[in-house]
Amino acid sequence: MVTLSILQTSSVGYAVSRPVDSEREARHMIQRTAVVIRAAHKQVTEHKVYTGDLARAVAHQKFAKALFLRGDYIRSMHQTKWARHLAVKAIIANEGQTPAEATLTSQEEMQTANGPPGVQLMKELNASMPSEPMKDEALTNVKLNIDVE
Repeated sequence: MVTLSILQTSSVGYAVSRPVDSEREARHMIQRTAVVIRAAHKQVTEHKVYTGDLARAVAHQKFAKALFLRGDYIRSMHQTKWARHLAVKAIIANEGQTPAEATLTSQEEMQTANGPPGVQLMKELNASMPSEPMKDEALTNVKLNIDVE
């Protein structure tokens, strides 16, 4: 019984502390968020309810992409999670259907559970990419460039 308890404890510790393939997980998370942002873009373009959430989502997603390309995978996951949240808000404001990709997977949730709050993520974005447009209207007829290959 004691041996079983030790084995269970050590396997749980391993599951929590094992190295993860952050690059693969960040890429997948960014790609899923891109699907949600494209859905938000479509809704905002069609229904024209401009809240600024789409523009902020695109800016955070571009920042997530830049962080990913620099190899800062964990920070990119936090930024793309926030981008997804904002995209969902834009979809809801435009009375659209949120795609299945809007829901965080258990892996995404686990990787980003202790991330910084949205206010901090916005400060990071503004410091790194201050010229990103923050009005939805500026994005209705442009290519978004929000995905990683």
